[in-house]
Amino acid sequence: CAGVPATGIDGVEGDVVIVNRTADQMLGTVQLVTDTAEERRIDLSIDPWGLSRVDLDATVAAEVVGAIVELEGGGGVVEQVAHNPNGDSYVPCANATSDTWYFADGFTVDGSLDQIVLTNPFDQPVVVNLEFATREGFRAPQSYSGMTVAARSIRIVDLGAPGAGAQGEPILAVKVEASHGRLVAGRIQRFLGGGRAGMQVTQGSPALRSQWWFTGGQKTAGATTTYSIYNPTEDSVEVDVLFVGISVPTLVDPIVVPARQVVAFDPGQVADLPEGRHATVFATAGGEAAIVVDRASTRSIDQVAATTVIGGATARQDAYVATTWHVAVGPPEPTTEALIVYNVDNTPGTVTVSAVGSAGPVPVPGLEELDLPAASLLTVDLTDNVAIGRELVIESSNRIFVERSYPTGRGATRTAAWAL
Repeated sequence: CAGVPATGIDGVEGDVVIVNRTADQMLGTVQLVTDTAEERRIDLSIDPWGLSRVDLDATVAAEVVGAIVELEGGGGVVEQVAHNPNGDSYVPCANATSDTWYFADGFTVDGSLDQIVLTNPFDQPVVVNLEFATREGFRAPQSYSGMTVAARSIRIVDLGAPGAGAQGEPILAVKVEASHGRLVAGRIQRFLGGGRAGMQVTQGSPALRSQWWFTGGQKTAGATTTYSIYNPTEDSVEVDVLFVGISVPTLVDPIVVPARQVVAFDPGQVADLPEGRHATVFATAGGEAAIVVDRASTRSIDQVAATTVIGGATARQDAYVATTWHVAVGPPEPTTEALIVYNVDNTPGTVTVSAVGSAGPVPVPGLEELDLPAASLLTVDLTDNVAIGRELVIESSNRIFVERSYPTGRGATRTAAWAL
């Protein structure tokens, strides 16, 4: 887990949630790491189908606290939760390190905070180079070359700091590349103006792909959405954008993304796109694994605004899309339209949502074998108490993508995250 703010000051708190998806006792460890190189090790023993929650700021408070979770035999699901007065975030953790990480959406307008979190879980230092793209093109500042991330520690790179070279940017994509070693990279954003508000923690993508999916798109009054399409390769690429999950799929003209640049796309400018929910797929016209796509959505409800950022989901490299998805922890309160499910297949199917208790998964009352029409979107309410704060399993007869839409803790606003 790359890390979340966890100072404990003014409600800035963080958790790591580990769930045992098996009927056997689970043993493991959690190694907490910080930007001050302070460490803390916790032994885990999780009951069958049980859940363990590590309170980060109560254990080792720091500007950012990350975690290395090791489970004997596997069988777990792990995510980190950022609690913040500016909005809560839910962030699935990585199950592998990488020597490259990509972030398509960045924002430093009006002093907005944009921090790249570099987390080294190993006993040797990692050497990292950063490059980024703005609306004015590619940059590779010398100050971001050859940066060292000490063993079992976190380094924070504040892109919007004075002299950092990226102040006042409405578009800011980043490539992290380790010239020595491997690591995990995340991003912490706090929006202070420029049409955005709130706070979001995300994790980068470790690989470029030819196709990216989103299920939680909306075209509605009081909401703005921007998709950032980042091409860090040496060649220009054309990207097709297709809106699905609506009565008539809508294909827009191909978008050219020049080499080492990022292009912002506003779906609100698509005249043929109907009001309401839709899913979206971005695909390179030639099938090249060349892009990363993030979605930033800002919505104001009862005069409270919040921006949520989410990276796209992908099929596996063999093109497989899962039929079973897991959520480490359900919403903290009864929530309508808490899950957004897209049916990838052109045939109808069903979806069942189960909550996990001491005896294993049990279907949530009223959420058994919900009808899922062909190539359609389905929103699922999680209002029964059995689903609140519990591990959830979403099973379908078809291939599906599952996005979460949870309360931020700021009015009625929402934050987005994928199920696993």
